[in-house]
Amino acid sequence: MIELVLIIIAAMACYVFLAYLEHKKKIDLIDRGLWKPEEKQEKPEHKLLTGLFFFLLGMVLLIKSYSVVEPDLVDVLQISGLLTTVAGIVLMVAYVVGKKALTSV
Repeated sequence: MIELVLIIIAAMACYVFLAYLEHKKKIDLIDRGLWKPEEKQEKPEHKLLTGLFFFLLGMVLLIKSYSVVEPDLVDVLQISGLLTTVAGIVLMVAYVVGKKALTSV
């Protein structure tokens, strides 16, 4: 159980570090006068590809959880597989909603 907590803390630390680097980059561009807010538009296809990746990764984790010998690992793999699969589905739904919003404008 402690391994799962450490993995979650490490993942959160990586995310915070990447967000800090992105913020630092944005501030540097603003200071130089090179930042243009309209350039940072995210393409909806990016959400689709990310969602598909997370969905497939979650499915692999779920399938793998049924072939694991260690009983402690089964619960961890099933929970992480379910969360990853749901995250992928949410991103793909966000793609569909975003695509409809773009076409209706």
